Amino acid sequence: MRPYLFEITALVVVRSETDPEELPADLYARITEFIENEDDLLSLEIEMFPLPDANSGSSDRRDDIDSEEGGEAAMA
Repeated sequence: MRPYLFEITALVVVRSETDPEELPADLYARITEFIENEDDLLSLEIEMFPLPDANSGSSDRRDDIDSEEGGEAAMA
């Protein structure tokens, strides 16, 4: 089999019910399953950054600013 070197950069949103403490190890395990031979994995870093809950009820400030500006222009 002919070897190839890939450099992959990605930011991925992962939605999971897995315990946040176990999630990086779970993702690492899934990636190494795909690679099949862990010796071929030259480098892998996994960092997790918690995101706000999409159902938190907070609005997108850009929408608020646009509607405020539109309201002011209409009143002027």
